[in-house]
Amino acid sequence: MTSRDMRVVAWPRWYDNPYLPNLVEGLNREGLRSGSAQLLLTAAMRLRAGDWLHVHWPGETHTYAARWRYQRGARSVDAQLRALKRRDVRIAWTAHNLLPHDDPHPDLGHRARSNLLDIVDHVFVHFEGARAELAREFGYDGPSTVVHHPHYVDAYPTPPSQRVAREELGLPADGFVALAFGLIRPYKGIDTLIEAFRRCARDDDRLVIAGAPAGGVQSTLETAAADPRIVLHARKIPDSRVPTYFAAADVATIAHRAFFTSGSALLSLSMGCPIVGPSVNHLADLAGGHRLFPADTSADGLADALCRARDESSLVDRVAIRNWAVDHGSWQATTETIANTLFGRPGGEGRGSRAG
Repeated sequence: MTSRDMRVVAWPRWYDNPYLPNLVEGLNREGLRSGSAQLLLTAAMRLRAGDWLHVHWPGETHTYAARWRYQRGARSVDAQLRALKRRDVRIAWTAHNLLPHDDPHPDLGHRARSNLLDIVDHVFVHFEGARAELAREFGYDGPSTVVHHPHYVDAYPTPPSQRVAREELGLPADGFVALAFGLIRPYKGIDTLIEAFRRCARDDDRLVIAGAPAGGVQSTLETAAADPRIVLHARKIPDSRVPTYFAAADVATIAHRAFFTSGSALLSLSMGCPIVGPSVNHLADLAGGHRLFPADTSADGLADALCRARDESSLVDRVAIRNWAVDHGSWQATTETIANTLFGRPGGEGRGSRAG
């Protein structure tokens, strides 16, 4: 089978951010017939022996509150994946997360992930330490390739100046601004972040929380709305406005440890905005050069890091951060490495392979 004959279908389709569309487009440029499917059944209908199913966020398709629905969904996914294997369709997984976020049944989630790793032909990860985590958590030591998470510099308009951005958002010109951007979900620790901000904030400082609510976060929204120094934009932010929020902020915040890879971190660095967050997993790989202000994710730890970021804000070189993000991981390098791996060409498959 030549690369022009080989089909790669990404599943499940998730186009809420540019990651998957960019990946599909890039693999097509590399000569693979790449697409995506929302339903696993649809993906299966497109695939033949020798093709690849490229799995991304499988847990999101069966993470139900009702345990019986969760079990039924996970079993259905497992059965469909094993049916594909019997047809000699190959399966790759990009390990964005070890386990689903806000998983109501972690034991079932762990079992589903173990079942996936029992049958995959290859795993892609975004940082070197991910391999050790997969081995520790699931005993996986099969084929894997490190591919740095690509930047988003070209996916959004160029950020405006901080002065212009703050004027547009109605923020004080001279205060310290921290940003919590993206879906407002329970696992993100926004309650702890709010407490931390209150411990260190001055009158002109602001915490901007921007993103659509998801899950049981009503009490968090009410707490945020009660403090005039906290600016709450509880809605989906249009792509055209994303750079404005990061340009207005002195730092973006990641207030939780329950992450593996952080696309939000790459988005922030792509906008030239440093991060306050724990130096673990993917963030540890992104640290250095005032890109990360390390924080214990307790309220005290986050407060200390926010104060440190405020004190050192004049030392941050936003252009250098943006340039670093470009050098760290390009879409061309990512899609080239993935394509080489899937097709078995040099420069791809292998436990020691890297990109970036």
